[in-house]
Amino acid sequence: MAREEAPVFVLYGVTYLTALAWLAGRTAGGSVLPTPEELLSGPVRREPEANQQLNTSALNAALAFGPYRDLAERRQHNLLFSPLGLASALALLARVSASDSRSQVLEALGLDGNASRQSVEATVSALADLQRSLTVQEGGGVQRAESAAGIGAAPGVEFGDAANRSDSSDGPGARNDTEGGVNPGGQLRVWSSLHIDGKPSPDYGSFMPRPPPTSASNTSADTLMADLESSDTLELTNYVYFKGRQPFARRHTVQRSFQLNATASVEVAMMLGDDSSEVMMLYDTNCSATVVRLAHSERLASLLLLPKARLQPLEDCLSHERMSFWRSNLKPGRAEIRFPKFQLRKTYSLERLLRSSGVTSVFSHSAHFSGISQKILKLTKAPHEVMLEVEETKYEDGGRPDIMLDFSVPTRITFNRPFMLIIYDDLTGLVLLMGRIMDPTGV
Repeated sequence: MAREEAPVFVLYGVTYLTALAWLAGRTAGGSVLPTPEELLSGPVRREPEANQQLNTSALNAALAFGPYRDLAERRQHNLLFSPLGLASALALLARVSASDSRSQVLEALGLDGNASRQSVEATVSALADLQRSLTVQEGGGVQRAESAAGIGAAPGVEFGDAANRSDSSDGPGARNDTEGGVNPGGQLRVWSSLHIDGKPSPDYGSFMPRPPPTSASNTSADTLMADLESSDTLELTNYVYFKGRQPFARRHTVQRSFQLNATASVEVAMMLGDDSSEVMMLYDTNCSATVVRLAHSERLASLLLLPKARLQPLEDCLSHERMSFWRSNLKPGRAEIRFPKFQLRKTYSLERLLRSSGVTSVFSHSAHFSGISQKILKLTKAPHEVMLEVEETKYEDGGRPDIMLDFSVPTRITFNRPFMLIIYDDLTGLVLLMGRIMDPTGV
């Protein structure tokens, strides 16, 4: 019997989204709705109410606050991981797994373990739509330069993700200025791939400055299945990068002390946001923490969480419901904010991160991957690697508009001791990255 056409399994940028939309169309019996040619010759199917198909509360509980609590109990230093990255890996696993493995994956995605194909399709399509919105539309002014560079792509696929291009000027240490010289905001990149363990695949170092080769981004299940003839081990790779620019002028950044604990401190570059603009904030007495919201763009925002003293009471408060309370009760006010400029990169095992969400079968000897092979396959490696850069906007004030004189002493909020941050999509409330910063100079 001839082998049927199969979906794309190495996922990157909008290729990732196309693959998800296609994978969602496969029936339990393996039949395919649209052909690969049909999908690659037109845009990804978009549903007007796609965001309503995401159970944000369940996703945040399973992929954000559950894993955070598990990591926090084991580690005393810096933490950083990406719930959106976990969701993208699970969406891929949902389409290649079966039996208990698939049920656990679906439940972590906020679905019933025996959810219908239509329900799975709606959720995967909504995740694809969300990721496309966050990674494509937040690219800022870089997109024009890349279009002129003539970057190649698969025929008919719209590569609008400015952060995912080899010519993107948003890489570490590179310029990224728009015509007006201002490009505040955030840039998000997510990569998920399933491949044969031991086969060449982009590592995080090559993922950062440029997209993978065209041949890698077009690897299909046919190639994967051919490789499986001589191997029964798989690797699932998950990379996430986020650069968040804070609305602070670079000329105000100075070295200040960051208190690690009662007896030790380090010097860090501390950014300054003066009180000339309103910010959204509150003080949560139940969690003994100050909450400040800073917007990166229309969709991307951060909740910066500064405990009054120790982190423990704040971490004990964490939940999707508490985050919703913070978002609903933030009030505008003027404050002078000092926040460290830092870069943090962390690597974990997906198995460790997802275990608290009930996803264990895919990492065991009882895993079922009948979506790609009837052989008994083993997932031997599953790294989850995340990098976060926080810096000022790339401009200097050329003069500020007149503001009313206020001789009162402004509120000062200084992040000069261990704190937490949550980067999220302001439209859906889905957590994209979260972590705690114990030492902004360390790992």
